[in-house]
Amino acid sequence: MCEGSGVSAVVKFDKVPVIDGLGHYLDQQCFPGGTARNWNSYGSKVRLLSGEQQYILADPQTSGGLLVAVLEERAFEFEERLRASGLPEKYCHAFGYLKRRENGLLITVV
Repeated sequence: MCEGSGVSAVVKFDKVPVIDGLGHYLDQQCFPGGTARNWNSYGSKVRLLSGEQQYILADPQTSGGLLVAVLEERAFEFEERLRASGLPEKYCHAFGYLKRRENGLLITVV
């Protein structure tokens, strides 16, 4: 999304929803092989705070299509629609924003 539109994303890592028990699997170095392939394909365009974040953010199991961008002034309405559809609360909030690209980075994790 960022590469094709000339913007960068800022991801607030502490707001990214993750499955319960994830830490247990990361401690055992248990993650899909596709994670490394994903990271190798675009990791040079991402600034992380820690190495562990790459195993969470590059996980291939979502099959894509789960990230949505909406206008800031419509975010509350969109989040309410998600809640009304029965999606668990932890998945019904923003965890980042887009901004004009200022350097070669596509994603900065804060």
